[in-house]
Amino acid sequence: MSELNLKDYRVADTITAIATAPSKAALGVVKISGKNSLSILDKIFAPKKKKDIRKEKTFTLHYGWIINSPKSLPRRQAGKVKSQKSERIVDEVLVSIMRGPHSYTTEDVVEISSHGGVLVLSQIIELILKKGARLAKPGEFSYRALINGRIDLLQAEAILKLVEAKTPKAVFLSSRQLKGENSDRLKEIKKNLKDIFVQTETAINFPEEDINFDKVNFEKSLEKALKKVKRLQKSQGPAEIITQGLRCVICGRSNAGKSTLFNRLLRQERVIVSKVPGTTRDVIEETINIEGIPVRIYDTAGILEPEDFIARKALEKTNQVFNQADLVILLFDGSKKLSKDDKFLLDKTKDKNTILVVNKSDILQKINLNQKAIGQHKFIKMSALKDNDLKRFEKMVYKAVYKKGIDKKDLIFLNQYQKKELNNLVENLSKAKEYLKKDYTLDFINFSLKDSLESIGKISGEVIGEEILENIFSNFCIGK
Repeated sequence: MSELNLKDYRVADTITAIATAPSKAALGVVKISGKNSLSILDKIFAPKKKKDIRKEKTFTLHYGWIINSPKSLPRRQAGKVKSQKSERIVDEVLVSIMRGPHSYTTEDVVEISSHGGVLVLSQIIELILKKGARLAKPGEFSYRALINGRIDLLQAEAILKLVEAKTPKAVFLSSRQLKGENSDRLKEIKKNLKDIFVQTETAINFPEEDINFDKVNFEKSLEKALKKVKRLQKSQGPAEIITQGLRCVICGRSNAGKSTLFNRLLRQERVIVSKVPGTTRDVIEETINIEGIPVRIYDTAGILEPEDFIARKALEKTNQVFNQADLVILLFDGSKKLSKDDKFLLDKTKDKNTILVVNKSDILQKINLNQKAIGQHKFIKMSALKDNDLKRFEKMVYKAVYKKGIDKKDLIFLNQYQKKELNNLVENLSKAKEYLKKDYTLDFINFSLKDSLESIGKISGEVIGEEILENIFSNFCIGK
């Protein structure tokens, strides 16, 4: 995608874009936003009932035709649309009118619902451009909604996550943030901090007034605010997993049943299962839905002494995926004693988020896996072949995302810029708390609170630079 500059987002312009995928479909939608939206529509739209479309009320729907020449109302005769020879009808459409400020951008907005298809939509866009609009840049409609106060930066991020959502849970959480629930929580934290900040500011600027500074209550307020933002900070891992997917690697010795478990989780035979060791010669990736969490699951090549070029490459790829994994499923063959490969992988996973699975629990067990080897890892016995305890295993994967101490209501979707500011917020509040505890002068506490309030402003979008806005909205699709 080409680099964007905010100077290209000229807010005085009337903009247009195709809002639906330009492909063969039953319907397609073209959007127009800006002060000239209705006058442009008037030049290309012939409503069935004679009316001045420029004077129609907001939230109204109108039936008619898009035409490509000086307007004259088509007539219906014998079930067919007739028109003057000087005209050519492009399509039969429904037009929605949303007058500002009661629209997505808070400007006058028109949506033209036509038949789908690349050519039809392209012709409608071409007509609109000829009548004075320009093609919208990526995310420009949402950008206008932001700068016009219709949404804040958290809601803008929620729109992007809603479009990219891979599971119903991601849709639900994105919708909740779009509704403004996370914005309201941030406003509440800001209000509490602002009250403390104002008191420190007053005490510093008017020392002669002998203002009573209640250290105990200040400390309680700071601690309360810090706990709230720390919960938001802690939720970033799970929030990112819900939108981007949990990278989950199945690894283990050859013929431990990795491909069988992989197929069971997919509910289909995706990879070949064989008693011959080393059947899987490459890393295979699929995405599945486990209790609302998109899990990008990888079936890896077994731990083998590379005998040839292909085996060496497979092992290299396995190691790369393993190092990037959010969760490791370490599979053991319960019918055999621990091998050197098993012990090697146990050592390799000791510092990773890991579920230990003893497979083939339906046959005689010979494995000698003690508590010391299991350590802090989650542990389960199952038979991937017969689906024994598969649901319990999936529950363990789910709990690996929602770790203890994380409440679903604390999940908040942030971009990289906002995450950085959230970390700054935690750091500055921690400093303010420490300064208060060690009886530093009010100036130190005041500066930390000022920086904290600025970070909140940057997370919500009240305080934000052009470079950041360009980076954020360049990720949006054209038409949004």
